[in-house]
Amino acid sequence: MSRIFLPAKLAIVTCSGLITAGCISSGGGGGEPCSNGAGYYSSGSGSGYADTCENGCEDSWCSWWPWSKNHYPATRYAIPDVMPLGSIVRSHWHMMETNAEASDFVIYRHEFVESSSELTPYGKDHIAEIAARMPTTPFPVVVQRSMNNADPELDRIRREIVVRVLADLGNYDAERRTVVSQPYSNGLNGMEAEQDYGRFRNVRSATQGGAVGR
Repeated sequence: MSRIFLPAKLAIVTCSGLITAGCISSGGGGGEPCSNGAGYYSSGSGSGYADTCENGCEDSWCSWWPWSKNHYPATRYAIPDVMPLGSIVRSHWHMMETNAEASDFVIYRHEFVESSSELTPYGKDHIAEIAARMPTTPFPVVVQRSMNNADPELDRIRREIVVRVLADLGNYDAERRTVVSQPYSNGLNGMEAEQDYGRFRNVRSATQGGAVGR
């Protein structure tokens, strides 16, 4: 018979120990219950697990159980700031836009007539646009050098022509801001340009119902 009642005796002893230590408290002698329903106010428990419930009472039940809402209160950890939508990638797009703006100030070889320092009609329009934007932008004016730097003298003359035109249009710092160099990005050869143009036509045709190219 003693073996049959052994689990019941162990349960009674365990519950008695918990009540004595203040881990749980009965409704009759434990005082006012906490508002969160986690237990009753337990004073002088000496359990070392005392915590604060929602209504301000100290209760070891609140801090002892890991799944209790007071075991890991939200105030214990810093709440991370919520970044505005798009703010993380904004600097990336801004840098891309800035690089594109700088490339507008590059005068390419095809803007000169063959192997001379004379500007083509497109080159004249381009240099007039550059002159109008120079006062409000910090970008240098880049004159693309000859292929493989084969003719440095021609590059020097082209630069002088560009500086003179820009200065005549009111940009007196053109001498300081105009350089001969390679552009920021490499150009496309004939095959690459043809392929890109074909992709462009296909995309425009698909988005506009095939109206382009017909």
